[in-house]
Amino acid sequence: MPGTPRNQEARQGLRVLFVNGVLEGDFSALDIGVSVLASFLNQTSRHRAAICDLTFHSRDWQRHLRREIDRKQPDVIALSCNTMYMKYVRRIVAEARRISPVPILLGGHHATVSPEDAFAIPEVSAVIRGDGEDALVAYLDRLQDHAGFEGIPGLWVRVPGGGEVRNEGVGYTADLDRLPWLDWDLWEELDRYLYFFGMLYVQGSRGCPYQCTFCDAQGYAGALKQAGRYFRLRSPEGFAAELAHYHELYAHRGLRMFQVFDPVFTMDDRWLEAFCAEYRRLGLADRIRFSAFSRIDHLSEDKIRLLARSGCGLLRVGIESGDDRIRMEVFKKRIDSERIRRINRLAQENGIHFTAFYILGGPEETRRTFRQTIRLAWELDAARSAFFVYKPFTQEGRAQFQGTGGGIDEQRYEAANNITWGGTTFGSDWGPRTVEAYQFAAYALTFGRRWLRMIARRRTGYLTALLPYMTRGVAAGLDWRYLMMYFHIYEGDNIDR
Repeated sequence: MPGTPRNQEARQGLRVLFVNGVLEGDFSALDIGVSVLASFLNQTSRHRAAICDLTFHSRDWQRHLRREIDRKQPDVIALSCNTMYMKYVRRIVAEARRISPVPILLGGHHATVSPEDAFAIPEVSAVIRGDGEDALVAYLDRLQDHAGFEGIPGLWVRVPGGGEVRNEGVGYTADLDRLPWLDWDLWEELDRYLYFFGMLYVQGSRGCPYQCTFCDAQGYAGALKQAGRYFRLRSPEGFAAELAHYHELYAHRGLRMFQVFDPVFTMDDRWLEAFCAEYRRLGLADRIRFSAFSRIDHLSEDKIRLLARSGCGLLRVGIESGDDRIRMEVFKKRIDSERIRRINRLAQENGIHFTAFYILGGPEETRRTFRQTIRLAWELDAARSAFFVYKPFTQEGRAQFQGTGGGIDEQRYEAANNITWGGTTFGSDWGPRTVEAYQFAAYALTFGRRWLRMIARRRTGYLTALLPYMTRGVAAGLDWRYLMMYFHIYEGDNIDR
């Protein structure tokens, strides 16, 4: 069974402390990448991993970090980082260096697509590009053995005496079935996540073959394609068995839904059919639902019916814009509005809810296209509508502003720490604050309607659930905006149907 340790070497390995560096109040950042790497180390190597999570300690994160370093005495400190959180990563790395002299390692999305930036942080000892499993074990083995670091794909490391080793290539895990099942109890405050969020992230594949101009997965995909096939699938039966294992462990602790984190979960029809059959055979379809990313052009009536009878309660789909030209030509998502309407109607008829994602403030947008997006969102009436403000992650996205009379407010972009709030772009007849105003209007309309329905269904139960949720969240140092948003999105799953 995946997750069973192999015979360990007699010699004790190094202790690694993964730091989950979320300081801005978004408690949905239960990092599956950290969970994979920590579980992989513990179950397949001589080394041992622990997790220091700062999510619920934003007010005293420095003291909490020091306590955890003092308590766990790591030989290596590691962080997985993405571009939006780099301002926090730099602060955490600097603080960790003040506390401890041990090597500090960075990996994850930003380290892969911008390794020079990550490696330039003075306190950083090493960077891993790409998939981290094998490269991390190799780095730790050689660090402990005082051996050289040459030949480890994707590893950049500073060596004593001021030298550097920058290995070509990237880390790459071709066979996902060799990865262990995850030990979520490495997150010492898991019960808090399950109370506030109600979900665990799970993943049956890696990679996305699409090239949407707004998506920051482009850079990661480009890096890994040099190593092998970017889109990789696990055994569908093994994936379903893993979910059954988590359900047995965590359902009584507040697990209400699985959040399938595959970028294109519904892409491979044969794989999806096999997974759904096994999910049903294991009895999970009647006990716990799952939510998954999909694309409108992946969905048909037959596939929607398959998902509906197999425990899928929620599909997360990118609508992006209410204007066909913006969606299809600018964002390169070639799905027209009529197909969106038809698939949305089929999903509703079969009892599957949509979380519909929209973007405001992209290249070539106008006030008219903003209004079109809001009108389409109102018409589709998805169970959940999320309106993100455009952040220019890709070079192509930046280039698309040229000659449009619009551009990027670089100061605002440098200050950005999420894709949820805060305009960073401007157009010929709008600015960042205009985007924020339209976003507010979009939420007021779509969320307002959902909120009124929620009140009507739950009546007094609404306040008796909301008040303790908010009270506990604020006491834990969480951002009240995220608390309000996630209560109305996630707290109701399997309750507010």
